[in-house]
Amino acid sequence: WMYWLTSNGDSQRLRQNFEMVLQDVENALEASGGPFFMGKTITIVDLMFAPFLERMAASLLFFKGYMMRVPKGTKSQCPNLNKWFDAMETLDSYQLTKSDYYTHCWDLPPQLGGCTYEEGGEPYENAINGLRSLDGKQGSWELPLRDGFVSSGEPDWDWAGDENAARREAVERLSFNHEAIVKFAARGAGRKGMPPYMAALADPNAVPNEAVQTGIDSILRVVCMALLEGTDNHDTTMDKLAVTVVKEGGSDYTDGIIASLSYLRERVGVPRDMKLHAARQLRAHLNWAISKVLTAQES
Repeated sequence: WMYWLTSNGDSQRLRQNFEMVLQDVENALEASGGPFFMGKTITIVDLMFAPFLERMAASLLFFKGYMMRVPKGTKSQCPNLNKWFDAMETLDSYQLTKSDYYTHCWDLPPQLGGCTYEEGGEPYENAINGLRSLDGKQGSWELPLRDGFVSSGEPDWDWAGDENAARREAVERLSFNHEAIVKFAARGAGRKGMPPYMAALADPNAVPNEAVQTGIDSILRVVCMALLEGTDNHDTTMDKLAVTVVKEGGSDYTDGIIASLSYLRERVGVPRDMKLHAARQLRAHLNWAISKVLTAQES
């Protein structure tokens, strides 16, 4: 996996080598009777494999376009491995520690010294990054949110609760630590820290722009209300707030607000900050707010 993920060499050979090892894993699961490596009960073997298999499924899709996990009912080269993932996701302990594809794919490169892209991964890269769903119909972090596989190639977290619960979780996480989150978001309009870090999303020494914090705070309050009550009930409020930002703040201030909201959206980590359903809702609602400010700026 790591050889293929990080190498600029013979990709076809490295893929074949990986698939040979993956088949050994598939065979071991089949021989055990599944769904776990030692049969019907989870053991330390599953715990040892879990962080690696989870990262493989995310990174190989993002960087190589190689899909290990498939939608339920879809034919797969590794059906027993898919059953293993499904079984793991029934465990409360695993649900609490499971990350999402986006978080993995941005965390891995600095840990491994970089990952190499292949053309087949580009649609999945764009989808996982929230830019465009796999069917090309909308952004994958755009309301209304759609099925995970259609949107980004990542399975839906059906076990994580319904979308109303996800929106409430996002609001709870935002409001619980709102002052620190506002200050953190303002780094997007501030100064980069020194020394720089290899991890693209990490900048612990960044200096936030205090001038935009009041505006960020106001927008995040409306985002929270929209999460709880629906964007339709808060479109007018956000439209007015966006116009105020543009008219009273000016061009540089508005750019700083957009940069700060984008900075926050790109750094919502799973499970560090919240579960995937909640993270998708927050990312999409931040995009809703950003689009309102951009529309006001353009007009």
